[in-house]
This record gives sequence, structure tokens and C-alpha cells, in this order.
Amino acid sequence: MEFKEIGGIMQYREIEYHSKEEWHSIRRKHIGGSDCSIIMGHNPYNEDIQELWRIKTGREKQKDISDVPAVKNGILQEPHLRGIFDAQYPEFKVDTLEKTLVSLKYPFMSANLDGVLEDKTSKEKGILEIKTARCMNWKQFERDWKNEVPLHYHLQVQHYLAVTGWKFAVLFANIKLEWTDESILKRFNIERDEDDIKEIIKKEIWFNSFVINDIEPPSKTKLMI
Repeated sequence: MEFKEIGGIMQYREIEYHSKEEWHSIRRKHIGGSDCSIIMGHNPYNEDIQELWRIKTGREKQKDISDVPAVKNGILQEPHLRGIFDAQYPEFKVDTLEKTLVSLKYPFMSANLDGVLEDKTSKEKGILEIKTARCMNWKQFERDWKNEVPLHYHLQVQHYLAVTGWKFAVLFANIKLEWTDESILKRFNIERDEDDIKEIIKKEIWFNSFVINDIEPPSKTKLMI
């Protein structure tokens, strides 16, 4: 286990895992980036906060979605896309970190990163988040990906920035345009947003109180961002 400092202040500790089972055990004990948008009420695929509570309290097992085609595709593409990013943006040093990061200030918050960036000029560290997506038509692309990342991904990245204490992230996405049978790569620079992080921490503390006290949370919750 290692402790990392930013500006002389410890921000997070690293937890090693050596198997899929160990990783799932660590994940169950913490609120991770993919949990954030569920808690905030802004996940388009899953807003079942009570199911999340049942998982975190050990009442229910986390569903294994690794064989879902879209998830499997993302897992297979991740190292390839990380390599493309590394080649296209030499201003960054790109590393991987096969560990779970846990906030020291809020020890129920964790992060598993697709990549760690270091700006070669400023030496600042940041997050690399890799995504794959499909858009069925131009309207969907314009709504979800043309100018900014979907809200649930923004929340995920801000959660990671809260855990690490870092100031920036880059989301690198491979987007399949189904109506053209082509794909495009898009890079989105995401800065640390203290207002968003404040609301995320507030809501995750709220959710964690239900986990600690073993009380089922209300079924619907939405916090505007």
C-alpha cells in the first residue's frame, strides 16, 4: 500500500489487487467513478440507487457485464486507444496504474484509472479516461458527443479528480457512427470543477450514510449539475 502526495499533502492511497475477485471485493467496499452518476441520478442506463445500496451492503452481487458486447468491445479497445493517444499527443507521458486509488479524506471514495498522464512541460499529473461509444444517427452524435462528453462521464471524471486531487483529465473516445459505418476519435479536455466536486462529495456522503447505517435509501434522487 502506498500513499501519494500533491503539494506536500497526502491525497490518496493505492491498493493492489491480484485477481478479478480481489478487485470486485475492493470495489464493493467503495464508491467508484461508475457509481457516481447513479448516486447523482444522471446515469442513462441505471438509476437504481437501491440496487447499488444492496451491492455495497453485500445483499446482492455486482452483475458481471464483462461479456456484454459493448463492454467487451471497450475492454479490447482500451490498450489500443491508449497507444494511439500516446502516439498522437507526445506532450504527455502516458502510464497505466493497475491499482485502486482511495481518497484519504473521504475513504469511501475510490478510483480505477484507464491511464495516468504527466504533462512533460509542467510535470502536472492528470487522468486519461478511455471510452468507446456508438451513435445511431447524427442527432444522437450532436446531442451526446459533438461538443462535450455525456454528463455521466463528466461526473465519473470529476469523481476521479476528487479522489486524486489532480487538476485535469483527458477523455479520449472512439465513436462509431453507425449510419456511415465509420468511426471517429475525439479528445475532450476536462478541467477540475470545484463546484461539481463539492456536489458530488455531498451526495456521495449522503449515500454512504445509508450504507454505514444499513438503511435503504429512497428510490429516486436527482441533483442538478
